[in-house]
Amino acid sequence: DQVTIDSNTLNSVSDKILYNIWQSTKGQNSDLLKKLDTTNTNLSNVNTSITNGLNKLDTTNANLSNINTSITNGNNGTQKVSITNTPNVNVTNTPYVNIDNTPNVIVSNVSVPVSGSVRVSNMLSEPVDVNVIYGTSFFNTIDESLSELFKTMNLKQLFNKLRLLFYMKTGLIKNKIIEERKIILNKEYDVEVACKEGFCTIFTAFGNSKRKLNWVLTDYSVCNYSKNHMPLVKESLGKIDLNIADSKQALDAYFKVFDVGNGVVIHNLMDVDKVIRGMNNSDDCVIKTDGINVITVARFHPQKSLDRLILAHKYAIDRGFDHYLYIIGSGELEPQLRKIVVDHNLNKVIFLGMKQNPYADIAKCDLYVLSSKYEGFATVIIESLIAGTPVLSTRVGGVEEQIIDPSYGWICENNQEALNIAYVEAIKDIDRLHKMKEDLKSYHYPNEKILKEFEEVL
Repeated sequence: DQVTIDSNTLNSVSDKILYNIWQSTKGQNSDLLKKLDTTNTNLSNVNTSITNGLNKLDTTNANLSNINTSITNGNNGTQKVSITNTPNVNVTNTPYVNIDNTPNVIVSNVSVPVSGSVRVSNMLSEPVDVNVIYGTSFFNTIDESLSELFKTMNLKQLFNKLRLLFYMKTGLIKNKIIEERKIILNKEYDVEVACKEGFCTIFTAFGNSKRKLNWVLTDYSVCNYSKNHMPLVKESLGKIDLNIADSKQALDAYFKVFDVGNGVVIHNLMDVDKVIRGMNNSDDCVIKTDGINVITVARFHPQKSLDRLILAHKYAIDRGFDHYLYIIGSGELEPQLRKIVVDHNLNKVIFLGMKQNPYADIAKCDLYVLSSKYEGFATVIIESLIAGTPVLSTRVGGVEEQIIDPSYGWICENNQEALNIAYVEAIKDIDRLHKMKEDLKSYHYPNEKILKEFEEVL
């Protein structure tokens, strides 16, 4: 159940032992290895691979310099990977990863609370004319959960988080931001955009850029991420020149919650070519079944309410509407979601894990379902329409500005009963779905218009 490697050095010989251990987690023996602890181990110049089956990899204070370590397909078995003070790690398709003080990490399709200098591939593309400036260590715990830090008892990070909260609660953060900005920024900027409302808003507000914009990406009437720091955020918004929301519902909610009125709605730009390339890559498609196929792509997070989707699938199956439900994604709720499937004997719910290219599967399916409790502007709805697949969505921010034609799909009220009824209504007529998919071949997303709107507010 637990393997501890505490030797001072792993050379090429002992590396073979590691390799054999990790190989043993494949296939029928996928549950053999639960934890691999390489604490304080020198893994320099080791070429290794971890694939499936590992519940926890702990490399605390391990030396992974010049190592080619690949951690892949974590959603198929790896529950948590803790990487501390370990440079040069390649982490791919692994949902639960904590990365602390880890320079030169290459991260692909990972939900990562990151501290330190991290290069993110397939999540952030860095064109040659873009200069990425990293914050100072003071801000390392911005996105870390205090409750999670108490669980792990990482005393250094816990202290840093409590210090940060003290600065925010006392208002000292305002002067601290000015001080830290002098360290990381060497000039005054014409325009600064807080691309994630919350702390980014505060950081931008107390800076010295000539024009300050704040991007609002969620419905704050349903989920207020700033509820613990309302006086500070409201003061910050007084210094913001313009709030840009990605939907009318998100903007209206922001105005009401924070009592501001300087804002506009600009929808998100979409990488249409990426979707088209992906949907045309049939090699990436695993949907092979005939009949009606329903799909969703989401983080396994309470916001996405995938439990409601699975229960809507059951509701339809119980009433004789045979079909498959494919779920792409991963996250902390995966065990609970899989339990619902097992408890109800739902043998036509298929978990596909994380995929770099979900668009071929979306294009192959007959219906996309978004079951979220709240959104700002769910870009996956647009991606599905571009891929030629109609959408059923709960009533969340932006959806009434996206599903604007009968051929685009359906909007239902945001509760289980309404989703059940709308789900059956959507899948009961396969010929209608095929006609909607045919109509969507002419769908066009107005990137050109949206880009002009951005240029105007800058």
